Amino acid sequence: IGVDEWLRAPSVEDVFALGDCAGFLEQTGKPVLPALAQVAERQGKYLAELFNKKIGEQDGGKALSAKDINLGDPFVYKHLGSMATVGRYKALVDLRQSKDEKGISLAGFLSWLIWRSAYLTRVLSWRNRFYVAVNWATTFVFGRDISRI
Repeated sequence: IGVDEWLRAPSVEDVFALGDCAGFLEQTGKPVLPALAQVAERQGKYLAELFNKKIGEQDGGKALSAKDINLGDPFVYKHLGSMATVGRYKALVDLRQSKDEKGISLAGFLSWLIWRSAYLTRVLSWRNRFYVAVNWATTFVFGRDISRI
């Protein structure tokens, strides 16, 4: 779905799109965003704030009422980096804004520890963080084959 700078589908009033199904129209001049959860999460936060603060405060919660509302700043995506585990206690971490910029780009065991730490920060409750960490520690010590435990 082609969207403008505020993630609106210009051909249909009061319709917004985000995630993998949304792409900026050519006339916006913005690049195609990667199909990552990081992008969809930021778009979702942006739209939630837009709906709650801009549209909701200006009484735009009714159908066909948002066209005359000032939506404020457009959506801007800033890449925070990419991480991927590749198995056998190894991972890839690339925290650069783009390939041409300087920044951290690692591979190996240290990257795996960074990836695991970043993953734990995304787990919502302390209880689940504890369970995930215990599961990882058990797997690290005894391996994945639980029939030997």
